[in-house]
Amino acid sequence: MRPVTLVALIAVASAACDDSPTAPPTRGYVDARVVDLTSGKLGSPFPPPPFTGTLSGNFTASIWDGSRWVSLGSPNGITVVMRVHVANTSAVPATVHGEQSAPLGSYNRVRLVLQGVTASIAAGSGFGGITLSSDATFRLGGSDHYVDLSDSVAPFSLAHDPSVRRVIVFDLNSETWLTSSVAQSGQVEDAALQAAFSAFTSLESR
Repeated sequence: MRPVTLVALIAVASAACDDSPTAPPTRGYVDARVVDLTSGKLGSPFPPPPFTGTLSGNFTASIWDGSRWVSLGSPNGITVVMRVHVANTSAVPATVHGEQSAPLGSYNRVRLVLQGVTASIAAGSGFGGITLSSDATFRLGGSDHYVDLSDSVAPFSLAHDPSVRRVIVFDLNSETWLTSSVAQSGQVEDAALQAAFSAFTSLESR
């Protein structure tokens, strides 16, 4: 009789598990991305001078829920193409952490932390009224090579909807802070980066 008793107990346990209520979803999907857009018209002739450059280093994104910053991941090394023209609809922003999940709720601020990020610009590139005669690199974030950037965005809610994700786009807008004085000092100060920084969000199908 022991085998029969054991089978009966397993059947009862399985039924109990099948009848248990499913926990409600608690997280929504979000993807933070970085771009460096240019209109090609800010204080410079049109068309703009040739420019080839990238931003490389560790980036970290987070979102503000009204009481705390919710991190979307650990610092991640990525490369961002600089001076992408706004008309270039084929340009793909660099994702910071890839698609992540975050607690359901309302958010109204976003943050991007740069650690050890360097602008690498090719010879022949023009900015701030100068043209580089050789390749050059510039540190972002002043002497400590670190900057914490944040911006308010239109309030948005994360809901558990498997068909969509909330996309956050950070624009570093280098055309406002990459100047002749930066070429001389070799670094970009926090205040200049924050003044140029902007962000917006949208919904995107997964």
